[in-house]
Formats: sequence, C-alpha cells, structure tokens
Amino acid sequence: MKSVVLKGNQNGFEIILNDSASFEDIKNEFTDLINRLGQSKDYSAEKGMHFDIATGNRVFSVEQKQVLRDIVNKKENLVINQFVANVMSNDEAYHLRDENRVTIIEQTIRNGQNLKIKGDVLFLGKIHKGGELITNGNLFCMGQVEGIVQVGFPVDESKLAVGNFHNAQQVRLGEQIEIIADKREEISEDLRTVVYVNGLHSISYSNLDNIKEISPKFFSRIGGM
Repeated sequence: MKSVVLKGNQNGFEIILNDSASFEDIKNEFTDLINRLGQSKDYSAEKGMHFDIATGNRVFSVEQKQVLRDIVNKKENLVINQFVANVMSNDEAYHLRDENRVTIIEQTIRNGQNLKIKGDVLFLGKIHKGGELITNGNLFCMGQVEGIVQVGFPVDESKLAVGNFHNAQQVRLGEQIEIIADKREEISEDLRTVVYVNGLHSISYSNLDNIKEISPKFFSRIGGM
C-alpha cells in the first residue's frame, strides 16, 4: 500500500498520507511525488498548485510538518494549504485546557436535559438527541454530540466550537443557528473542525490548523499553539 496518494477534490488537490506508514517512508514517497508534480504537464510555475495534506488518524508534530513544507518549498508555487487530521492530539487538548482554564465535563446529557456552564468547556461525554450543552464561552469537544451545542450564549458570536459535530442536531454560536442535517455533507467527521461565525455573520467550518486566520485574538490567547 502506498504511503502517499494524490487525489483531486472540489477545492483542488489533496495529498493523503497513510497513517500507519513510517514517517521515513512518507517523507521518501512525498519527495518523489513533489518532484513528479514539478515536472507534470498540468503544473506551471506561473499557475502553481495548492493542496491540503490529510494525515488520517494521526497528528504530525511541528517538526514533521516542517520537513514536508521544506520539501514543497523547493518547488516554485507549490503550496500546502493546511494539514488536516481526524484527531486532536492529547497535547493540543491539554494545552487548550491549561491555557484557557476550561471546565472539564465528562457526563452524559440525555434527551430533554440541558446543561449550562460558565466559561470555556472541554467536553468528554456524550450529548444524546434532544440534549443540550450551553456555555457563554468556547467549546472544545472530544466527546460525542448527537444533540445541540450552544457557545457564546446568549449573543457572543466571537466564541468558537472545536470538535466533531457531524452528527449533531444543531450548533449555535451566539444568535446564529446551524441545523446540521442541512449541512451534513460539508461537515467533516474531524475532532479538529472549528465552527465559527465569519465576517458575513453566518456559520463557517475550518480546521484547527487555521485558527490564526479564523481568530487572531484567540490564537494569541492560547500562545500561538
């Protein structure tokens, strides 16, 4: 099985890394792929090529990411947009907890129940359909969400929700409400998904690697993670 695969998607190109392969194998195959892309008839230095790197159920270290960036930077106008993983590392979760003094919640919220918390929340439990978790702060979710989450209650649209909300009923940020069933195909099953209110006052989705662009103030607050 290949360690590195290039695929096209609706946003351009994606390089998928085998999360069970050794980093040395990935680096070698990645180097070969980048060299071939630089020589491809579909590539020109003027037009360039942008792509995401998907690491699956594996979080690469800052050093490993930089190794891959250095390989890409040797080719003119080949650009890595972002690294996308399906998991949040323990280091990231604890960093978010420590820097933001969040409340850790491990309980189950059942149908008809709602739990209101002040401040930021690291949620490790499960929210059943019809259950609701409400906070006036940010939400960092490593649990299961099938119900409703609301951050920035009641009207603060600067707050963020980070986690896998693919199976949620609703995500609410301040006064903005997203019915997830209407957006299911657009929402990744990724614990590093960031839900935020954009400049047009509508809900958008991105990845934790892009937190600096999404919210520079929040990025600064957590120490440039």
